[in-house]
Amino acid sequence: MESRILLIDDDDLTREIFATTLREAGYVVFELPSPIGASRTIMNEQIEVVVLDMYMPQLNGDKFAKMLRNTPRLERIAIVLVSSCDPAELAETARRVRADAVVPKADAATQLVPTIRRIANRMRNRRT
Repeated sequence: MESRILLIDDDDLTREIFATTLREAGYVVFELPSPIGASRTIMNEQIEVVVLDMYMPQLNGDKFAKMLRNTPRLERIAIVLVSSCDPAELAETARRVRADAVVPKADAATQLVPTIRRIANRMRNRRT
């Protein structure tokens, strides 16, 4: 069974491209334009990995990632931060919010699926 992924990005085109790429790789993908209400989707849809844009108008991805890590029922969800910001800034933010991985948006075409695959395999190994 492939991982269930929640993709959160306020840019419709980016979200559509990422979702299509992940679905073609065999993942079950849910999409939201904002982290608002995402906790409910995570619990209701048994999400395993959240792919999260860093900069969004209503609530930045780093703040939402921090909320996930501080919520006992959601703290084990894998988090992948994506952004077009400076890679060093992205890596530092990921360290600070305890994200599992980062993918620069410029490299998403080649890195998103392998990154998700690596994280999903690691999560499966932890459960067995």
